[in-house]
Amino acid sequence: MMVRLAAAALLAAASLAHAGEAQLKPWRGKSTLELAASSLEGAKVDLRDYRGRVVIVNFWATWCEPCREEMPSLERLRDKLAGRPFAVLAVNYGESREKVAKFLEHEMVSLPVVLDTQKEVARDWDVGGLPMTFVVDARGRVRYSVFGGRDWSDAGVRGLVERLMAEGPHA
Repeated sequence: MMVRLAAAALLAAASLAHAGEAQLKPWRGKSTLELAASSLEGAKVDLRDYRGRVVIVNFWATWCEPCREEMPSLERLRDKLAGRPFAVLAVNYGESREKVAKFLEHEMVSLPVVLDTQKEVARDWDVGGLPMTFVVDARGRVRYSVFGGRDWSDAGVRGLVERLMAEGPHA
């Protein structure tokens, strides 16, 4: 209970600090969602393999301006939490491997990308627009979501992620 109250306080602080940004909200949908697809490099990616880590699952597309604007902050958050039980998965919405690879090379983005060429993963996650991002705890449960772009490297978000990491996979 205390952990949830602390997380709520951090979320409120983050909301006040960034009133112009899309705000993280507690997730009210199905708590455990499937994500199994191919990476940009052709490897199989399964969210279940990330158990024990907090994971940011970000749905994006190359044509989405807010998506492109928030990618550097996702990279900064990933870099700040390097070596900790944390990961970012950028799920591309409906574009070809070639188009995504060209975009990432041009923009010098190094986030791990999952391809959702048929938009099946997005459908399963009820993605209604882009960018749409979910925060998944170490047990594989979706805890928060946000529709719209935001700065993922701000202290409030980092504090929330650190709190979820502290809960661990057995919370």
